[in-house]
Amino acid sequence: MTMQHEQTLDALDFAGLTVGEVWLHYVNMGGDIGETEVDAYLHGMMPLPAGERNCVSQAVNELIDDAAGGHLSAGCRAPYSVNHSPIREALLPATKQDCSPQYEGRCSVRSENG
Repeated sequence: MTMQHEQTLDALDFAGLTVGEVWLHYVNMGGDIGETEVDAYLHGMMPLPAGERNCVSQAVNELIDDAAGGHLSAGCRAPYSVNHSPIREALLPATKQDCSPQYEGRCSVRSENG
């Protein structure tokens, strides 16, 4: 089974993005993990909490959308953790924060598993 970080790195590589570009976008969205930590996560060397993983995925997906106008296939997207997805969040009360611009504050998704 492929891990979230592997699929996120695959999407990043496919789109020709650098870790630095993804990290900068992630920070601009409110993330506060350093570039070295994001790089280590993407290469499977450091775990991140689900919320931070999802923020990195969101950053990758937004950059893909910006670069390609959303025309890349669904297989070229960074996945979200099982406990968080934009669709699932839309169905829940707006009490959580995620990486979407409509939320204020820093990027922090609280999932049921931590």
